[in-house]
Amino acid sequence: MPLLVNDKSLDCIVGCNEREVKPSGLDLNAVYPHFKESSTQLFSKSPQKCQLAGVLYVCQREYAVTTPQDSVVDVIGSEDATTCHVAVLRHTGCGVTGLAHFDGCSTSQGVTDLISRVGDLSQSSKEGRLELHLVGGFSDDQKHSEKLSKELLCEFHRQASPVHLKTACITDVNTIVKDNANWPRLYGIGVNVKSGEIFPAIFEDKGPDQALRGLRNFIGDQDMLNVYNHETGELRIGPFSYQKWPHAALILAQPDAFIRKNLSTSPEVEPPYFENHVRQALTFYLQNPDPAKTVFPQQRSHVYKRNAEGRWEAAGKK
Repeated sequence: MPLLVNDKSLDCIVGCNEREVKPSGLDLNAVYPHFKESSTQLFSKSPQKCQLAGVLYVCQREYAVTTPQDSVVDVIGSEDATTCHVAVLRHTGCGVTGLAHFDGCSTSQGVTDLISRVGDLSQSSKEGRLELHLVGGFSDDQKHSEKLSKELLCEFHRQASPVHLKTACITDVNTIVKDNANWPRLYGIGVNVKSGEIFPAIFEDKGPDQALRGLRNFIGDQDMLNVYNHETGELRIGPFSYQKWPHAALILAQPDAFIRKNLSTSPEVEPPYFENHVRQALTFYLQNPDPAKTVFPQQRSHVYKRNAEGRWEAAGKK
């Protein structure tokens, strides 16, 4: 089944059958102007500052799925999306909700796995449908965002399960001009897994293992990882491998301007803490050059559970 808009097949995608999707032939807003209207409604909401309790933060190249009955998670969200896109997939009948942060790596696998996981948890529901919300990207000079927008639309279009596109706040729609330059208007969103409400979000705590999870985006494997088990309420990181980074120490010694320019797809619009996060990842690598020995011995995941204060607390390695 194709991706559907207003119960009809999306008809503004050119080249979905090509092996490599190119950033051309995408004119979503000209064909479906209501997407701009729904994006304006999203922009009009004040960003919610999501603190610790009840929040599951999904990093780049990760996804998570849960149900409204989850006693641990109320909100799933993600932030720091410049050229990246955040996808929310929700079943309207039973409320099963998934959120994924796509960066252009393993897009097909990520879309397939997200639909499969949401479908598995909602298969007993006799009513309802899958609805998709896409947020992220901007009109960047290198057209990274436009390419990812089209890849995501094409991958959802290719799936066997019918998916209804409800929000497409992506690329040009999510662009604002500041000082004669294009910037993303929204960097992050959250979804309330109880009500289905989607809102702009800022996350004060992004969960455990941030340096490790950030390092994976530079030299780790390219798979989209499912990081949450809704049955046990456990956040699971890894195991995964990463490559050697021969010049890590040299890069770490460089000024912030060098790191921003050379380690981002959109250096002009990265958040102010970008360099600090990269330095944390570099430092982690230098301390742990062989993950099989010091990070994931015996290929065991890092497992976290909520404590009484709402923080993710190490529950051992499994």
